[in-house]
Amino acid sequence: MAALLGVGGIVAGCGGGADAAGIGDAASPGGGEDARAVRDDLSVIVVGAGAAGMSAAHLLVQRGVDVQVLEARAAHGGRIERRTGWVDFAIPLGAEWLHGRPVELRRIVHDRRVEITTEVPRYDPDDLSGYYDGDELTLEPIGSAYADRRFARSSWLDFFDTYVVPGIADRIVVDTPVTRIDHGGDEVVVTDARGGTHRADAVIVTVPLTILRDGDIEFVPPLPAAKQTALDAADVWGGIKVFVEFGERFYPAFVEFADSATRAGQRVYYDAAYAHRSDANVLGLFAVGAQARPYQALRGSRLRDHILAELDEIFDGAASRTYLRHLVRNWDDEPFIRQAYLSDHADWRGVRIMGRPVGDRLHFAGDAYTKGGNWSEVHVAARSARFAVRRILARL
Repeated sequence: MAALLGVGGIVAGCGGGADAAGIGDAASPGGGEDARAVRDDLSVIVVGAGAAGMSAAHLLVQRGVDVQVLEARAAHGGRIERRTGWVDFAIPLGAEWLHGRPVELRRIVHDRRVEITTEVPRYDPDDLSGYYDGDELTLEPIGSAYADRRFARSSWLDFFDTYVVPGIADRIVVDTPVTRIDHGGDEVVVTDARGGTHRADAVIVTVPLTILRDGDIEFVPPLPAAKQTALDAADVWGGIKVFVEFGERFYPAFVEFADSATRAGQRVYYDAAYAHRSDANVLGLFAVGAQARPYQALRGSRLRDHILAELDEIFDGAASRTYLRHLVRNWDDEPFIRQAYLSDHADWRGVRIMGRPVGDRLHFAGDAYTKGGNWSEVHVAARSARFAVRRILARL
């Protein structure tokens, strides 16, 4: 189950096989064998300060490149946003799992000198997962085959804030939506919503796919026809996450349904406090695509009552008896995001086209701009940034 909103791999994985590794997989100081020289002759603008944008800026700064990151929202993070202070652990409003091995964290940090202390444990195979068929809840052990990892008393954004953001914080300019990118000359000219212009040797665009497809950014010259066609044809899922705090824990690690993984979307309830060593009882709801729409159509107490009724049916009224409060993030409502992520069942050939650079100066990185082997995962978004940085260093 997918990806950037957080549950990749629970029911079905995203995309196909893994992309080949890019710059920085040696994880040595300054960037491995690809980092033979400081490149202070280069300047790069990164559009978007989500996982891919922060990863790209981090790698470029390690090479001495002059970097500016333009972020449309009021804070960095994008779809790895998290809420602190609600309970005694960070609530991941977006991405929540590591859908790969812990070495992916070291590849993002890209420096052997740095000790990474972030804990990403696996689930206990003996923990229970439930399946509700509309009449009866069946419980079975998760088993050892389930490989996705949790962040223990941490989150994706906490990881970036600890190991990536300190080196690029002074390069990030928030509240600066980009409206135009002129990449036709010997330099790139980026125009923001206030009419400000920013010039560099190259640009890496990391905004959500929907932002490009809806034409929020004008490209001069226009994007190639094949890339625009791929953008227009992409099946992008909307998504919502809801967290409900209860006075007691009456639920297993996961609750799945007949529609937990279909070609139209996904949904699952899960123990959001798992691995956090928390006293709070928080159940998360993750839903994308068609399965998200019934929840997205409701607001306030109507959404709360709908979820409690759904859980009461499964757990004999325990949800209403122990409900304390809830927290909602409807990603379709975020003006500079407006999506969850690319469907797990997207055409890999279209993904590859969306990820290709245009000439030497216009590059793309992010969960949907990959080489087509995989998509819609945080570490894959970071990997795409490594590819983009490697191309810039090789071509300019």
